[in-house]
Amino acid sequence: MKRSFLWIFLLSLMAAPWAQAGVVEVGASANFRRSTIDDNNYQESLSYTGSISYYFWEMSALEASYTEGSALLSVKPVDDTKIITKSIFRMVGLDLVITFGAKEAFLNPYIKIGGAHIEKKIVREPDGLNASEIESPSSVVPSAGLGFKMRLTKTLTLKVGVDGWTSSLKDDNPTIDYAGRAGISWMF
Repeated sequence: MKRSFLWIFLLSLMAAPWAQAGVVEVGASANFRRSTIDDNNYQESLSYTGSISYYFWEMSALEASYTEGSALLSVKPVDDTKIITKSIFRMVGLDLVITFGAKEAFLNPYIKIGGAHIEKKIVREPDGLNASEIESPSSVVPSAGLGFKMRLTKTLTLKVGVDGWTSSLKDDNPTIDYAGRAGISWMF
């Protein structure tokens, strides 16, 4: 599966010189969230995403992205042991992005479909006990998303969207993870 992902990426790079539009877009976004009940019960997450897109037709692009993040969950039921769960994740994706509307329009909705390589590490740490890692092997999974770009200047846009991906398709009951994103992108 990793080999096919690599071939798709290499073929897309080889096709780039024959592309018609030749526009490159670089994007960046960050997401931080903290939700607190009290000192023992809270959750916190932080992630960063960087992307580069090559528009091979006027409104269609191949987008390569990298996301890295972490999350922390602290739970202490009444009169029980506090458990801290830490997770770290990395995702490298390649998507076909199709944008609707005119190139110079103020608002451009888009959809995307592709795949991603995901690595997750989850560790549970009960107070006073040894930490244990929850097994989560890395895998290549399908992904999809939708959103819109709002043009701020000729080269700068605000990009808002939702991306989703599954757990490994080898799982008996695959799950769907998703993330809302907001960031900026520059066209070159």
